[in-house]
Amino acid sequence: MTTILTSVGVFSSIFAVSSLSLAHAQQSNSGAHVHGVSELNIIIEGNKLEMQLRSPAMNIVGFEHKAGTEQQIIKVKQSEVKLNDHEALFSFSSGGCKLNQAQIDLSDLIKSHATKKNSHTSSNHAHHKHAHHKHALDHNQEHEYGNHSEIVAHYYYDCEDMNELSSLSFGFFDVFPTMQHINGIWITTSGQGAVALTSQNKTIMF
Repeated sequence: MTTILTSVGVFSSIFAVSSLSLAHAQQSNSGAHVHGVSELNIIIEGNKLEMQLRSPAMNIVGFEHKAGTEQQIIKVKQSEVKLNDHEALFSFSSGGCKLNQAQIDLSDLIKSHATKKNSHTSSNHAHHKHAHHKHALDHNQEHEYGNHSEIVAHYYYDCEDMNELSSLSFGFFDVFPTMQHINGIWITTSGQGAVALTSQNKTIMF
């Protein structure tokens, strides 16, 4: 029992340090909301590897307002499936890394049933009168009200031998073609680094 409790304490300390490091990485990696540009923060601690992707919703679903039509809701759900397909997004050189958990936050884009219903009722007349201008109006509203929605995805891996992990490649540019640039930052026990990832440079070397 003592051994188990000690292990729990050690892992709690590790994740506490990792959370602080990730917060620092996010602060260092923060910048203006730019379409086509995303941020990726990587923490490696012991045999644990955590990745966080922050991206303007435009890069992934093609819009940044709340999904208000059936087609938009389908698009968000399809994007969620793609973001959960970690094998298509990450390719490890070695190390025996296996996904432990993935968390995809799409809350900026999905309306509750009640909100959707109220929105439809309040704009019913405008919808029938200006249906052919709906897309333009949505686009203008995004700029007018500063609606810059983000999608945040967390991936947690357990690795058998982190010393064997020499590189990590990313498939985001293939899965989401409108994603043009990823600002990557990684932190390990031995140091940290940064890299500009593109469709021509998809790999981080540790």
